[in-house]
Amino acid sequence: MTDAHETRTGELIFEILRLHGRLIAAGDALVGPLGLTSARWQVLGTVANAQDRITMADIARSLGQSRQSVRRIVNELLDAGFVEMADNPRHQRAPHIILTSRGTETYAEATAVRIPWNRRLSTKVAPQDVDTALAVMRSIRAEL
Repeated sequence: MTDAHETRTGELIFEILRLHGRLIAAGDALVGPLGLTSARWQVLGTVANAQDRITMADIARSLGQSRQSVRRIVNELLDAGFVEMADNPRHQRAPHIILTSRGTETYAEATAVRIPWNRRLSTKVAPQDVDTALAVMRSIRAEL
């Protein structure tokens, strides 16, 4: 690897971090009227899109976040009536997190407002560039 390549990789990482901040702000604005924040939306989406029932630890692993931060967000979602806890026969102290009917409806509403936003953003990027960006970010994430 060359020093220039290492420098450009560092620039990419910082650009991803700056993009992350913008995405959080945009997500908050997009789903704020639904009673969500970007963090709540991420957790709600992880639960909604799970293939099977999941625990807080599963959510934390999926999002690459600490269990404590996920616990805080799940507690907010519980208080707002978006999720509920269900018994986990495999582990009594790690209940499953499931969507309530309100959570299911709200996640569907969030998806409905996300689609046109996503469509607009996708018109600004060539498909092959999206494929390359995905490959690069997945590679960096796997290395970490």
